[in-house]
Amino acid sequence: MEFLDTSAHTKEESVRILSKELEEHPILILIGPQGVGKTTLAIQLLSENVGAYFEGRARSAQPVVLIRKDLVEKMKKELYEKRKLPIFDEDEPVYVDVYVYDQVKMLVENIFDVMELGEPELIRQLSMVTKKMGVVPEALELISSDDVLVKRRLLRHLDAKERLSTLLEKEKKFGIESNLWGIQGAKVTDVINRDGVADYDEDQMSRTIKDFDRIIPTKDMTVPDCIMKMMEISANENKESGFLVLHNDNKETVISDLVVGKSTNSLIGVTLLEIYVGFRQNRSLYRAYKHTKEGKLEVIHSYTPTLQEIEVLANPWIPPSWEPTTIMSTADVSAAERFDITISVIEADGKVESSSKKRKLELEEIIAGISEID
Repeated sequence: MEFLDTSAHTKEESVRILSKELEEHPILILIGPQGVGKTTLAIQLLSENVGAYFEGRARSAQPVVLIRKDLVEKMKKELYEKRKLPIFDEDEPVYVDVYVYDQVKMLVENIFDVMELGEPELIRQLSMVTKKMGVVPEALELISSDDVLVKRRLLRHLDAKERLSTLLEKEKKFGIESNLWGIQGAKVTDVINRDGVADYDEDQMSRTIKDFDRIIPTKDMTVPDCIMKMMEISANENKESGFLVLHNDNKETVISDLVVGKSTNSLIGVTLLEIYVGFRQNRSLYRAYKHTKEGKLEVIHSYTPTLQEIEVLANPWIPPSWEPTTIMSTADVSAAERFDITISVIEADGKVESSSKKRKLELEEIIAGISEID
């Protein structure tokens, strides 16, 4: 698998490199962490030579699949299988013709979005489908420096509408088929006619800093400093806030800003991880994602009663109860498993819950120290 460092090249240089790759390989799969430039460069790459553009729509590090127009035309004529449908015409089962092109689209959706099996499995199965046509997909990993990645993720919402509008224009101009409904910060308003671009609604997650009320720089701040500020925000503003901590070499380091969520739909943890860390699909038992940092990652966020109670009321599977709402939500518990991280939640009065019993005790000691100082 080859690499392209997008922080070492201008956008124009990167597009020229990818254009040459697409000339040599009729299927080009771009992989890499969020902010590395997969979507941006792929949109720039679209021309009369490209027939299809597909992306996984999962929450993290979507792969981009570009297929040359000449191969798309061949795929639409090449029968993959006669698939039996779960319906009958009298006593006979009904079959439908599935062409190679149909199967490729289904693989992108199922492997990366439904099953969350990850990039290696997507590449493997795509290769199996196209092998009988004499085509081997080329997987190219885009990389970049950590500083550049975070900067891009923080600013990606600024030109989101422009990038998405360019995609729709090129689809119509060159007859390109695409499954993209939106990118971080903007969405297609009419996905049927592939027309119109707008911001995400206030109650939708854009996975950008637009989901935050504000950002507080943590340079020179320690974990106790951040916790103290977080508890203050929770007590005075009733807003959720949070930050990321990396544990390695027996030390802990704050690796993100302290972000304050909006009252409607903050989703602090997911957005923090996508902006400041980056994830790749890595299916292993209950874990579906793996972060790109060395060490154990922790999300520390505050407990906001209103948000937690809304979650409980909105979940039809949770029976009514007079018991107080737990501060570790079901979303926290599942995220700790799926992302292989520690999640710790702190109330305004200092009560702590964590997916790690050891970490809970450590945080209680930190908060006890803060209380003594006060």
